[in-house]
Amino acid sequence: MAFNIAQLSSPRLADQLSALRSLKNEVVGHSQKKEQWVQAGVLRPIVSIVEGASEHVNGKDSRQRHPITRNLSDDEAVKLHALQLLATFANAGTVFLLPLHAAGALSAILSSSCLQHERSQIVLAALRVLRGIVEAVAFVPAFSPINSTYLADTIFSSSHLEPLAFILTQSHSNRDVEAQVSIVAKFIGILCQEERHRVALVNCGVLDALATRLAAFAVAEGQVIPGAEIICRSAGLSGFIPSPASPALDIADVLGAIAAIITDSPFRTCRLLYSPCILAVFPRTDCDWEVCPKSSPEFLELPGLKPTRQNEFEPMDLLLPYMPVQLRGQTTPNAPFPPLGSTSLREGISFHSRVNSKANNQSWGSNDESFMGGDESDVEEAESPLVPWLIGLVRFRDGLAALTAASVLTSLFKCGFAYKMREITLGLLVVPKLLQLLDTVEEKANHTDTSMGDAETATIWGIIERAPAILARLITDSESLQKAAFDSGAVKTICRLLKNTYDTPPPLNQARPWSPNAEDERMPLNSSPSCQLGEPGMNPLARHRVKVRESSLKSLAALAAFKEEYRKAFVDQDIIPYVVESLRQSPHQPKQLKEKSSSDTTAEEAPKSAGFGKNPPSVNIEACYAVRMLSRSVNILRTSLVDHAVAIPLYKLLLHSDLKVQVAATAAMCNLVTDFSPMRETLTDAGLTKVLCDHARSQNADLRLNALWALKHLVHSASIDLKKNCLEELQSGWLVQLIRDEKEDEALHSARRGDTQHSQGVFDDVDEDMDMDDQIRSPCYRHASALLPSDSHILRLADARLSKLREAESNPLCKVRRDDLAIQEQGLGFIRNLIGGAYAGNITDQNNDTPLMIDHLFNTLGHDELFRILASKLRVKVLHPFSGRRGPTGSETRVLYPQAKIIEAVIYILVHMAASIPRHRQLVVAQTELLRLLAGLFSSQDREVRVALCYLINNLTWQDDVHDAPACSQRATELKKLGFLTKLESLGQNDNELDVRERAKTALWQMKHGY
Repeated sequence: MAFNIAQLSSPRLADQLSALRSLKNEVVGHSQKKEQWVQAGVLRPIVSIVEGASEHVNGKDSRQRHPITRNLSDDEAVKLHALQLLATFANAGTVFLLPLHAAGALSAILSSSCLQHERSQIVLAALRVLRGIVEAVAFVPAFSPINSTYLADTIFSSSHLEPLAFILTQSHSNRDVEAQVSIVAKFIGILCQEERHRVALVNCGVLDALATRLAAFAVAEGQVIPGAEIICRSAGLSGFIPSPASPALDIADVLGAIAAIITDSPFRTCRLLYSPCILAVFPRTDCDWEVCPKSSPEFLELPGLKPTRQNEFEPMDLLLPYMPVQLRGQTTPNAPFPPLGSTSLREGISFHSRVNSKANNQSWGSNDESFMGGDESDVEEAESPLVPWLIGLVRFRDGLAALTAASVLTSLFKCGFAYKMREITLGLLVVPKLLQLLDTVEEKANHTDTSMGDAETATIWGIIERAPAILARLITDSESLQKAAFDSGAVKTICRLLKNTYDTPPPLNQARPWSPNAEDERMPLNSSPSCQLGEPGMNPLARHRVKVRESSLKSLAALAAFKEEYRKAFVDQDIIPYVVESLRQSPHQPKQLKEKSSSDTTAEEAPKSAGFGKNPPSVNIEACYAVRMLSRSVNILRTSLVDHAVAIPLYKLLLHSDLKVQVAATAAMCNLVTDFSPMRETLTDAGLTKVLCDHARSQNADLRLNALWALKHLVHSASIDLKKNCLEELQSGWLVQLIRDEKEDEALHSARRGDTQHSQGVFDDVDEDMDMDDQIRSPCYRHASALLPSDSHILRLADARLSKLREAESNPLCKVRRDDLAIQEQGLGFIRNLIGGAYAGNITDQNNDTPLMIDHLFNTLGHDELFRILASKLRVKVLHPFSGRRGPTGSETRVLYPQAKIIEAVIYILVHMAASIPRHRQLVVAQTELLRLLAGLFSSQDREVRVALCYLINNLTWQDDVHDAPACSQRATELKKLGFLTKLESLGQNDNELDVRERAKTALWQMKHGY
């Protein structure tokens, strides 16, 4: 060994090459020999060879060279063999990750001497090392310093992204180049999980390069839009139609990378649609396809941001089955994208639906500029032909190609870039195909020996792990797609997948190969970190089950979001115990009720359950979402969830170290603390009130919002002692801070002015982010100027639209405002329920609690301060002009009207006060400024606001007894002076809603009899 290692450091290339070949012959296929050589210190000399300076590195001016045909020189051969040896160690498992990293292998293969080498064989060998490391990282223990996030941060850094982007954009094609593209695309799909990585990949042009590769597949299959060449020539895009893709390149790798980058981001999804090659291969025009104009760049249209104009004939639709006219004209019960967060009083118990948890706050931007580009969204625009082409891919392809195409298609659909009628097509063609694919692959897995861990097994497992999650994204917020999934047998498939993950526990550690030497007789270990083996990774089957558990829980929650029928179907499949065990960090064997006995109480904590491993935070989060959706059913909440004791495991997750788990658990807790939940008392006895109040003071906006939502439900119809305890724990000063918005407006104005004294934290970077917009937009079409003599009109238009989208999506001010308004609504709802009547058998006790709590609230907050805050919620706000470096000149102002949900919450607080004793009614009527603001809201477009106003007038003019008659008359007179009588008469006669008219007539009758 010493001789061979010394040869690796020899100054003679021939000695190095001989040693590398000898070592490669010895270790390939022999894991124990690999371990012995690592412990002997062989990695560092090999890495030194790779790091050696090379004279054959491609510079920026040499990247268009043609492939070199001469034989490898000696130094190139040495580098190639060294890289191949590193790939052998990288592919051997997780125990080699730490020594490889300590030896500097990662930085060596990412250097320009490898990834920018003029020899494609050397670049490919370096990428194969990288692929081995990426695949091994998926199995590392949780405590390992080398994890997927660290690896992504390293690979997707600015210094390393440019070579990767160049690999994807290579114009010439051969076997090595195709393998390079495939490897880069594959590990992008694996590693790109964080927002910062997606942004970096877009900025360096990787998304555009992948879009070009995708367009090349359409060219290869002869599926370019008819007349595209003529259309692109007139629009200045003729140079962007790519050469046909090589048959050796897998479209699944390209689609997987694209799906990982765009996710559900409207900006990045639109960036894909507006990529020059996509526009060239899938041009969007409104013309006779047989007669194309010979000029006019305006002839080519950009795909719409909210497409509504569907032509009778769409060329790409010929790839799909004919859709009858009556089906195409159908409207679904709910639009594909209902207003997020617009929950009714009944759905108020349930927080928003599954994936709305992250997107819910977007509903607060309704009065801001359109997220899809302002006034342009009012113009009827058409859909990109890429959408039906992707549907065709899902329909005609199998395996990962169909799955990744469905993932990209889901992003286009969820971001609003497809016709609404596509929902029907997706329900008929895509949803059943995903479930059919799952069933087929699962059946294949049952008849395949998956213990070998070969490429076929990895593909099968990858489909089973990803398909339920893609299905969940697709059907979320769409009742018609959920029905399609239900009718296709999704419930049974999902339940079977989840149950299989709790099958017989796999072995914790893989058996080591037999060795004639005992452990203590092995070669002495070197003290260098590059000679120390790492910890063995997760068992592949155990990891696979965890991934399937996560995705199946996600699809369960998505399907159970709306329909009671679907939730009951899940319960009938006896799935609840599996969901409950997924809430635990250390799961046990799930047991049905009939299997439980008194002896199980002590057996739960027995060591035998350790065979099921650990549930990572991602599984706990999805289990919380599943509980939240299932608990929307009052029947399931009061029976199955109680029987399987879901309360305590969920409560423990409120104290989890992972913030995202806390957010999900708090959201699920909203339903478990309602007045009709049997678990409310159990949870309050366990200390839930203090935990929720602590979360309501969190710096994280999502956790603060969910905690307030849960507290709002907790105090509804609660005892007066519990209400006072909640208010005391929350602290009155903090409650006032949550519901007032003067601080928010000041922060917004300070950030817009760039005031360094008042703009701290996230606002400090606002102007810098605006500067980044220039950097992000410029690479998008940076290769256009190299190919075209002048800028294309269509690309300039696309660039302008993309800049608007990016600013709307990434501007931190918009998110701060949405978060703040959502929290204000829940804070006001908390006050509303706080002063509402408590549940009691005696109605007298219930009525007595309301005045007591109102007085307690006034004493705690101060009635003048409370009414002042309520009045501020009803006023129109004028935001200060934007004066940043990239903004307008400062002459523009923005008017923000009160949000309907905020108005409704304010009015119902007053309704509860007016439903109390006459003294409180008098106090409300005395608020002249507040009543004037309310009088201007009778013309509100929101039905619930108008109904609430009728309730308020009804309660204010209510006469308790004969002693209250003079005061009642005075209140009615004051309301008449403020114009409420005229407003009510108009509502009672002219309102379009029957309910509003009837409520107005009742309030009008009572008001007239009051004076």
